[in-house]
Amino acid sequence: MTSEYMQRTFLGFAHSGWRWIVIVTAVIAFAWALARLLGRPDNPRLTRLSMLAFTIGMDMQVLFGILHFIERLSQNAVYDGLWIHLALGLVALGILHPLTVRARRQAPKAQARTQLLAVMASFALVFFGVAALIGGLPRWF
Repeated sequence: MTSEYMQRTFLGFAHSGWRWIVIVTAVIAFAWALARLLGRPDNPRLTRLSMLAFTIGMDMQVLFGILHFIERLSQNAVYDGLWIHLALGLVALGILHPLTVRARRQAPKAQARTQLLAVMASFALVFFGVAALIGGLPRWF
């Protein structure tokens, strides 16, 4: 079965489509943390909600990915790149969650730096995880 055929399932569409939610929330969280780092006055509620939205978006993306991976595994349609994709998604969450918790306990400037690091590190891992798939990065465009 081709990679294209496998995307024609509910979980394939969910995992593929949800990426846009992750991208939008990543941009918002990154922009807000950067603005705070560059001197914008802190808004604790917006700070908390921007990171919460990104974290929940990543959690859902990885959940859809795990379920889609299990679906593909049951159809004997798994290749090495999917294992790498799955592993990097889990590592991205393993970095995002502790950094998000740590940021909550920091002063505003340090919090902004930690949040920037969390968004950039987790998104970099997602980027390399997508590159590991058949079709690689052009799948995003």
